[in-house]
Amino acid sequence: MLRRKRYFVLYPEYFDKKLTRNQGRKVPKNKAVDDCSLAKIAFACKHLNYDHIVEKEKKYSKNWWNSEGRILINPESVKNKSELINNVASIARKLKKKQQTGKPKKKK
Repeated sequence: MLRRKRYFVLYPEYFDKKLTRNQGRKVPKNKAVDDCSLAKIAFACKHLNYDHIVEKEKKYSKNWWNSEGRILINPESVKNKSELINNVASIARKLKKKQQTGKPKKKK
């Protein structure tokens, strides 16, 4: 039987500010993202030039009823998973800040 290649797996729940550590958040609250989505995580991986695969049909085991999917990262492009999670969290958080500041103000 052939062995599948091993990957680092990232779920949006790892970065969600609304979740607790017991519910699956992996980053500290100050690095977490308010409305974390699979698209934001994928954008951060693309921005960091990580070789990644997006799987929308997969579910996070702690949140199987309300999960968006997961991202597989080639381990050759990163030293370890904790560094990967911190790098992706910092880019996803910056993305949120840019979206907030880039919106034009509504006139009354």
